[in-house]
This record gives sequence, structure tokens and C-alpha cells, in this order.
Amino acid sequence: MTPRSLLHRRQLLACAALFGASPLCAQPAPSGQPLSPLSPLSPLPIVLAPFLSPAALLAVYRPLREHLERELRRPVQMLTAKDFRTMTEETRRGEHDVVQLPAHLARLAMLDWGCEMLAGPALTGTVVVGVKADGPVRSAADLRGRRVGMLDALSLTATVGRRWLELQGMASEVQVLHMTSVNSALFALDRDEIAAFVAADTQLAALPPSTPRGERVLARIGDIPGPILLAGPALPAAERTQLRAALMSFAPDPTKVPTAANSTQGLLSEARLKALDPYAAIARQALAAPGPRA
Repeated sequence: MTPRSLLHRRQLLACAALFGASPLCAQPAPSGQPLSPLSPLSPLPIVLAPFLSPAALLAVYRPLREHLERELRRPVQMLTAKDFRTMTEETRRGEHDVVQLPAHLARLAMLDWGCEMLAGPALTGTVVVGVKADGPVRSAADLRGRRVGMLDALSLTATVGRRWLELQGMASEVQVLHMTSVNSALFALDRDEIAAFVAADTQLAALPPSTPRGERVLARIGDIPGPILLAGPALPAAERTQLRAALMSFAPDPTKVPTAANSTQGLLSEARLKALDPYAAIARQALAAPGPRA
């Protein structure tokens, strides 16, 4: 199965969960409003980073999608990828006009692959190491011989989490398990399949209500930028300008908790981007190594 078909399959599964049996993510522009003259027939596809399950991810980004459709007056199709490596490799090959990447991968895409920043959430996140509230882990040393769940090694939270384990002298003492999403990590913690997980606090805030939440914070690790939306090299300049303006006019819902999806959108400063360079270098090395088998 090709990367594109894997991404499309994840898109269809997510859309079926959100909209019933229909495979269409994009909704038409409101009645009486013409579509954008830039692309009158085709929807604008935006590929989201797969940090939640497909249905949960597309649900939390639905208000932003609907806002973009109103502002752009064209359908917007939000989809996601099988995993971070698939999405990153496709971005490197220039397959996506608009893609959302974790901040360190976004920095790499801007440095190496000709991508341009469109916008990212104004809020910053904290990486959380979580354990069971009533479990045996009370310190980093208690993780010895246990399993720690993280997102894909290319995710920013996993990069930060692995660095934290190194600083605690625990990198070789634990088994890191790949989690397909943050909500799957919480289910694994609830079933005692892992002793700890690593995620961003903004990701935890976006979890669906059905997710078990019996965790306790073992450690908090600094502030990290949220995922950044990028324009691929092939996206026309006029569409970049129009999309960036639409993103920056998004108003989050004040009645809901701030998350990457429910935040004002803006540009990261050059200093903030440069601070990501060490993490981008780690990602560059990871991409040079063979990926895990599907």
C-alpha cells in the first residue's frame, strides 16, 4: 500500500466517524456564497499531524475548518496521515500544498524542503510525563524496567521525552513503546500496558470525553510551540496570502479550554524558530535512518 493510499484510508476512517457513512470531509460553502476564484472546483486539502485518533483530531479542528471555508469561500478538506514518518516523508517529497507539522519538523521543512510558515497556535505547550494516580511510579527511578508510551519518534513530544529520560539516567532502563495517538496512550495506561506516557498538555486538553483520565503528572518539561501549518513549495503565493489571513482571523471559542486547535493563530519569531534547530537536527538524523516496518 502506498503512502498516499495509507493517508487516504486514515482520512476515510476519520470522516466516517465524524459524518456517518459519507467519505466527504469537506463541506460546501454556505448557500449563496461563491467559491474562491483561485480554485472554484476543488477543495483545499490540509493534512493534520496525527497526534490524536482520526475522529478526535478532525472533531477538534472542525471549527477552524468551518472558519476557513467561510473566509476562503471554498471547501476545505482536513485529513491526516498514518503516522509522523509517512506525513514527513510526503512533505519532503512536496506532496502536500498545506500540511501541519510539529514545530521541530516544521522548522526542518522550512530549512531544507522549501516550505513556508503560514501560522501556528499562539499558545505554547508543556510536555507532560504522566503516570497512574494510584500506581507504583512516584519518581523517574521507579520507571526502571517498565514501559513508557510516546508518540512516533519524530514527534516533538517524543523527542523531548527521550531527552528527559536521558537526563534522568533512564534512557537504557525503560522500554519506549510507540503509541498511535495520545488517547491510545491513556487507554494503555489504564490497562497497565504502560507505566507512563509522554504528551503535551494541550494534546491532553483535546482528548475526547471517553478517554480514561486517571493520570498524575510525574514531570513537566519546558514550553514547546504548537504544531505549525506550512505551505508547500507548489502552493501559489496568492493562495498562501489568502490562507494566512484567514488563519490569523480565527477566533477561538472562549468557553472551551485552549488547545492547538482552539487558539489564535500567528507567526513564530525568528528567535523562537532558531531555538528549534537542535530538535530539527535530531529529526534530520532520524529521517536518515530506516523507518519502522508498517
